[in-house]
Amino acid sequence: MPKYNSGHLIADGSAINIDIGFVPDHFHAKAKIEEGTWVAYDWYRELANTGTANGQYGLTDTAGTKSANASAAAGFASYDTVTFMVLLPAPNGSGEQGASYPNTWTTTRSTAATARSSTALGTVIKPTAGNETGYIYECTTAGTGGATEPTWPTIPGNTVTDGTTVWTCRDEKVKNIGAKGITIGATLSTDTDEWVWEAWAADSVAAERDAAVYDPVGKYPNS
Repeated sequence: MPKYNSGHLIADGSAINIDIGFVPDHFHAKAKIEEGTWVAYDWYRELANTGTANGQYGLTDTAGTKSANASAAAGFASYDTVTFMVLLPAPNGSGEQGASYPNTWTTTRSTAATARSSTALGTVIKPTAGNETGYIYECTTAGTGGATEPTWPTIPGNTVTDGTTVWTCRDEKVKNIGAKGITIGATLSTDTDEWVWEAWAADSVAAERDAAVYDPVGKYPNS
């Protein structure tokens, strides 16, 4: 399904991040709506992706006169701060906390001990291979990994000693943390101005064919 979101905001004179929930294909906004002399803006992801000067940072329509915004500060830009995190039991026992998503080891067995060395509690890893059952391993005693990988437990909460490091088995719970949306540049953000906005993202992108040889309704060539 196509994505759609809309909203209303009061500018504060600085750059504004709008958490839309996705990076839109088209973002449309009107500012100064309380003054009766609103200004319209449009931002298109395709123009931003191509880096064209004719709309990379959006377009402004002032009383019917259209112009391309010259910079992100004087226009719009997308942002995406979403990262993958794994959820681990919080040390104080109150729920869960996020940790960096683990790297799968790509080193050979002869150098795996270096990969398994840790100086920080909470480091999270996955074995080189053979563990696709949804478990990860949290460093609960920092140290240096042994010459070879240990036999990894598959019961959450169980531990394994690896050289001088101790790993605790955890369920692999993954969560997206962060936000996606549009940044309104500081130059456009006049304090107390009211804005309304709409954003869309298509559910698919298709390259249509020449109308002379293709019928999009029947999906069959005309010839």
